[in-house]
Amino acid sequence: MKNAIDFLIDISDKMDKKVPIVQNVVIDGIVPNVDFSEPFGMRTFLSIVKSPIIINSLDMGSNMREDFVKKIQNLPFPNGGAPIAEAFKESCAGFKKFEKTNGEVTRRIVFVTNGEDTDAGVLDYEVEKATKDYPIQVNIIGICMSEANQRTAKKVADMTGGAFCNVEQTCDVLTLRGIIAPVIDALHNAISAKAPEPAPAPQPAPAPEPITAKIPEPEPVRVREEPIRAAFVSQPAAPAPKPAAQAPVQQEKKEEPAFSSIAAEVIEPAFDIEKENEYKAEIAAIAELQAARSAQKSANVKAIEESNSNIVALLGKNKAMMDQILEGGKETEIAFDRLKAAIKDHEMTIEELRTVNKKLTEQNLQLKHRAKEQEANLEALKQEKMALQKEIDRVREIANEMLKI
Repeated sequence: MKNAIDFLIDISDKMDKKVPIVQNVVIDGIVPNVDFSEPFGMRTFLSIVKSPIIINSLDMGSNMREDFVKKIQNLPFPNGGAPIAEAFKESCAGFKKFEKTNGEVTRRIVFVTNGEDTDAGVLDYEVEKATKDYPIQVNIIGICMSEANQRTAKKVADMTGGAFCNVEQTCDVLTLRGIIAPVIDALHNAISAKAPEPAPAPQPAPAPEPITAKIPEPEPVRVREEPIRAAFVSQPAAPAPKPAAQAPVQQEKKEEPAFSSIAAEVIEPAFDIEKENEYKAEIAAIAELQAARSAQKSANVKAIEESNSNIVALLGKNKAMMDQILEGGKETEIAFDRLKAAIKDHEMTIEELRTVNKKLTEQNLQLKHRAKEQEANLEALKQEKMALQKEIDRVREIANEMLKI
């Protein structure tokens, strides 16, 4: 199983004067204890006007250890905010190339940061959401972290089976390795992420208090309880026809009451007549309140739409500014590379000049030595000349004396 490690280096202004600590941690502590033959990448992150800038210093994949060390040695000057949660999301997106090999590649992240997210990001929430898809081990090396940021970092590391440590200052290699030992051990161990604790349900923000009118509570409707009275109304029966004379006398039948004509008394609630006008006033107040709420809602929607338009415009400006910064950064990097090449050429020229100077110095010493020898020879010649001159003078004197004789 391969390890894919993404190093996220904080270069916000919160890391001002802490770059030497970062270099000490990474070069002396991490580099000797990590297998760089496996896939790894490096990102630096900052933000300008709360617009995250995540720079892929080394794309995730096969890279050289020397390139990684060189990037750490040449970290840019800290500036801007610290979008820690956004850097984590960008790193997760970089792991998507390993989706087809899920189970064969262990995804690991190493944060080196002060721990303060200045862009209102929530790292533990983003980690909990991301680890639902596949496990990601998050290791955090704090650089002079506050106690509150240390608690959050330890929580994130525990959630993902990673480790956390905090480095306060530069120190010798032995002390440093002791401090970051939990992170090194976590990078070598299998991921055993703990089940994240359920996040508390977000409390809804209190709605703005609407303009309300004080409405008195309506009194309950009083209904007179009376028994249902049914009135039985008997209709008079029609007179029986007189029988014919030849028919036998028949006994007259009494007509039964017609139940179809029973009329039930309608029960109507007995409202308090004195309250009727008051209820009408309350209904009118409620209607007025509903109209006011509708107007307020329309005003709120309009304000939100205007705010959204302003936000979209601001995001567009920020994106354009970020593009300019990135373009300027590329140009600066190209110019920096050219400058480095020129410096290298100058260094080679200086080295050549030093070699020539050394040779010339040696030749100069030889010439000086020869000059001294020539001076010594010249002095000897002068002595010989003087001796010869004396001999000539002596011969001349002898010749003059012989001429005189």
